[in-house]
Amino acid sequence: PNDSRVTLKAIPEHLAIVDRFSGRWSVSIYAKRLQQLNEAALQAGYEPAGQARFARFDPPYTPWFMRRNEIQLPVRKVD
Repeated sequence: PNDSRVTLKAIPEHLAIVDRFSGRWSVSIYAKRLQQLNEAALQAGYEPAGQARFARFDPPYTPWFMRRNEIQLPVRKVD
């Protein structure tokens, strides 16, 4: 992009569990889905290993039902 507000940030390689979903984003939706993601990680034998990130892939004019979103949670295997 030719916009000086856009920057790239290198993120070290890591293992993550991801929840991909479509639709709108809100704080309550994020909190609910993050809680479910944490529970799924623990059930699978993993524990959170960092702060969760939220990714949105579509421009704001995309209809809400076509928007693609992810919550990415770094994890590590529980011994």
